[in-house]
Amino acid sequence: MALIALLALVAASACSASADTQAGYNQADVQFNQQMITHHRQTIQLAELASERGGGDYVRKLAKEIIPKEQADIQKMSGWLTSWSEAVPAEEKTDEGAELKAGDGFDRGWLTLLKGHLEHGVHMAKEIQGTGQHTGTKQLADQIVTNQTEELTAIGKQLAI
Repeated sequence: MALIALLALVAASACSASADTQAGYNQADVQFNQQMITHHRQTIQLAELASERGGGDYVRKLAKEIIPKEQADIQKMSGWLTSWSEAVPAEEKTDEGAELKAGDGFDRGWLTLLKGHLEHGVHMAKEIQGTGQHTGTKQLADQIVTNQTEELTAIGKQLAI
């Protein structure tokens, strides 16, 4: 009888552990990670454009700094989605920024475009802070808000010059 009670206890705790794993994230976390992966890929595409066409040191340096940060975040978010058996978005090319031609005006146009793009990312990150459950996702959102707000301040100063 004691053996049966012990087995029942073990089975119950296994079910509880499984439920805890499932409770570690919610649909808002899934959607945020999927959408932020797409958003980060677009940011990388914009940064690559600036690497090719940027005229000023600030723009070229910022573009180089953005790419590895965004790639690291994508890898992290993809890992979470995979562990949750959720789809990782396919990479798509966008034509965002294609209208910006190398030469005079590129840097200002690119910074303006990037500013709007980063503002949208901050908005997305702030939303998940209130609706998400996954600790890692919420920590990443905190980092996005902090880092991109700093970048937005620096971009604003460059645009004011």
